[in-house]
Amino acid sequence: MQEPGRRDDLMTKQDVMDYLKISHQTLHRMMKSGAFAYIKLERKVLFRKAAIDAYLEAHLVKPPVKGKK
Repeated sequence: MQEPGRRDDLMTKQDVMDYLKISHQTLHRMMKSGAFAYIKLERKVLFRKAAIDAYLEAHLVKPPVKGKK
């Protein structure tokens, strides 16, 4: 198990775009809207994988239960 905050859990913009299968424009829009936190080190932008996964989990749509209204 990996320790929280290790460098291994940091993702670049390209990593996130590949992981979410989204364009650069979509990622930029998500960053501007505050969808998830990111780290800015001068010109480099990094994301914690845990933050991306939490965003995905929060937007998980579950199918309705049959037989209930």
